[in-house]
Amino acid sequence: MVITSKDNETIKKIRKLKDKKYRDINCKYIIEGIKLIKEAIEEKAKIDTIVVCDNCIKTGEIDQSILYEIAKYNCIYVDEKVFNTITDVQNPQGILAIIEKNNNNQSIKFDEDLIIILDDVQDPGNLGTIIRTIDSTRTYTSNNI
Repeated sequence: MVITSKDNETIKKIRKLKDKKYRDINCKYIIEGIKLIKEAIEEKAKIDTIVVCDNCIKTGEIDQSILYEIAKYNCIYVDEKVFNTITDVQNPQGILAIIEKNNNNQSIKFDEDLIIILDDVQDPGNLGTIIRTIDSTRTYTSNNI
């Protein structure tokens, strides 16, 4: 069955996850794209629901191998119009997943080495901001220990 109404209750709940307050209340968040969903599956994330744009399957935008993988999960299929109401991506790949947050409240130990990993940073200004933020955090914590 393909959901074609943006007023569907499931779609409304997914759309609410765009709001941080609702994500925190439900302990769930949205990931989008084939790569992120493959990584979530590999890392055995708690996948609540996978939403697939039915039109993207028909056009072949979503690879058949990922369709076999996601078939093991709770999947819902929506038309392109509905998918566009729940995505924040400008050029969506036609697939997203609702993931349950990991509730392990592990505190950060600031007295240990800090490792930062960045992937595909495209704006040098963002890199500078990240470095300054890291530096200020390390200075603040070392002065207060």
